[in-house]
Amino acid sequence: MEIIWSALFGLLVIVGLIMFIVVVIKLFKTEGAIKGILGIIFAIYPFIWGWVKHKELKITRVMVLWTLCIVIPLVIGSMFLPSTLLTMVGSLQSVSNVVKTSPTITREIPKKPGPKAISKPVKRPTDQLPGKKQPTKKSAIYDPEIKKLDDFIKQNSQNADAFYNRALLHEAKGNLRMAENDYDKAIGINKKYVDAYYNRGLLFVKMKKYELAVKDFDAVIGLNPRAFDAYCNRGNVNYQLGKKDLAIEDYNAALKITPDDADLFYNRAVVYQAKGVSSKANRDFKKAAALGHQKAKEYLLGQGKKAAGTIARAKTSPVLWKKDLKNVKIPSTVPGGMIQGENFGSKSAEFSNGILTIRDGEDFFPDHAVMIFLFLKKDEKPEGKSYNISRTSGFGSPHIHMKWKPENSKVPKTKIFTKDYSMRLNLGTIKNGKLPGKIYLCLPDEMKSVVAGSFTAVVK
Repeated sequence: MEIIWSALFGLLVIVGLIMFIVVVIKLFKTEGAIKGILGIIFAIYPFIWGWVKHKELKITRVMVLWTLCIVIPLVIGSMFLPSTLLTMVGSLQSVSNVVKTSPTITREIPKKPGPKAISKPVKRPTDQLPGKKQPTKKSAIYDPEIKKLDDFIKQNSQNADAFYNRALLHEAKGNLRMAENDYDKAIGINKKYVDAYYNRGLLFVKMKKYELAVKDFDAVIGLNPRAFDAYCNRGNVNYQLGKKDLAIEDYNAALKITPDDADLFYNRAVVYQAKGVSSKANRDFKKAAALGHQKAKEYLLGQGKKAAGTIARAKTSPVLWKKDLKNVKIPSTVPGGMIQGENFGSKSAEFSNGILTIRDGEDFFPDHAVMIFLFLKKDEKPEGKSYNISRTSGFGSPHIHMKWKPENSKVPKTKIFTKDYSMRLNLGTIKNGKLPGKIYLCLPDEMKSVVAGSFTAVVK
């Protein structure tokens, strides 16, 4: 770069000299020989005179060019002067270093390395028994979906369902503390999020935080007084806390809602037995056994024989479960099919916060439902979007929540599918707050749940 500037500098000097000669010639012709010779001796004189007479002599361009030839070299010189001086100083230092015959040697104190992070957990000798193959950890399959929810939450920090979904994934992966944090955030956003209270209560039971579990089941019952499962689980926790009478009260309350639940009779029998009330315990064991409770039967028989059961007739659906939906025809009727082995017929659909919910039932909790988590970006609309998901799809696919109520239960259970399902979903244009669409969804659960049909979702 310095060579280029040097060449430019030389060119400007030559051009400036030519402009000087042109002005001096004009000076000789106009003012005479004496002033012309004076201009040669004192170069500043023709420069000033040229600007004074530039309009009259029509040499404006000449003067401008001459001026530039003077100014630009000054600027270039000021730019390279410091570096030139530094170069000279550096050269002098180099010469000085060469001349020295007894250089001073400085001792470097070696830095003590800090502790390195352990990349793998240290195994104790008892962690792995010789000759036994350790089970493969499948927790890594949840990481891509957790990452996707992380990105979604960055854009939608007030979406309670997103935190709820991530909590379920953290819990499935075994990160209980992280799951607890996400349930906390979901409830912080939606104080009436019953599912989040209920699942966090179950999580606290796993973590043996029984007092906190009781509070969460209290919250569920406060929001839904007929939440049979919450009474049952609160009874179990009270028993763990040694509060046997409170446990029996909870089982009694649950039995008022579901009077033929075998688990409740069995649990109450266990508590009566712990209290030493054998007559009531035996009565409840017999009632549980009569309702088909296997452990109650084994207790009464005093042996581990399994009672023969009858196989229930399989329910059928006009919508067929398929592996490949490539050429499938989506019915024009309302969505129907089978969920967890039970007939499903949609009663309503809604679209809110990037989630499409298709459900049945008239209560606060649906009897059956599918929730499709689309992961839309902030301010992104669902209109005109199409999804064609094959069973091999994984990262990047919508999450599916399948909900159903077990027999004699008022609170639905939830199962999440992040891959291995098939789905065709076509969404239309929102008009008057309603979003039309078509869906064909086949889930990989043991019961081969399937939902297909046309819907109009209320946009909220």
